[in-house]
Amino acid sequence: MKETRSSILAAAYDMMGNNGLEDVHARTVAAAIKINHATVHYYFPKREDLLVGVADYALETLREDRKRFQAGSADSKAKVGAEMSLAEAYAKKGSRFAKVLAGLVVAGAGSAKVKKKVKELFVEWGSVCKSDLAGAKPKKGAVFADPDLMLATFFGLALTNLGIEGGMDVGAKLDAVYDSIFA
Repeated sequence: MKETRSSILAAAYDMMGNNGLEDVHARTVAAAIKINHATVHYYFPKREDLLVGVADYALETLREDRKRFQAGSADSKAKVGAEMSLAEAYAKKGSRFAKVLAGLVVAGAGSAKVKKKVKELFVEWGSVCKSDLAGAKPKKGAVFADPDLMLATFFGLALTNLGIEGGMDVGAKLDAVYDSIFA
């Protein structure tokens, strides 16, 4: 049964990441994985519950991606660099994570449950940025050494690049942020 729930969430995440928030409904998710839509409703009685599940899935995706990107990072400064590489990956054209996160932010405007889950994701991501920055010894007065600003920059770059269909050199922007913190 856990496998079915996981399959539903993976499909919903992929659908939102590929086609946007409006594509995610019990019937469309069920059709994508060839199950009865009643099965989706069994695990997620309302669409809001499905979106909360997608938010949890996105948070787990962030955790797994962070672990992969930070593997081998010897110190906090390297972890900040790895976090920027992860942000660059999330901002690339076609990034499902950016589209899912954007959809969840929009869904959170109308749902306290979804908003709470989105906040959890951002708080966790921000706390990791804060921890890494604190140990990295940024240069004095570095504006982007503020973990909230760093996180907002990551999300803003991802959304902007999503909106302009990958027309921005996100790597160069993040290199400039990194240099402003450490150079």
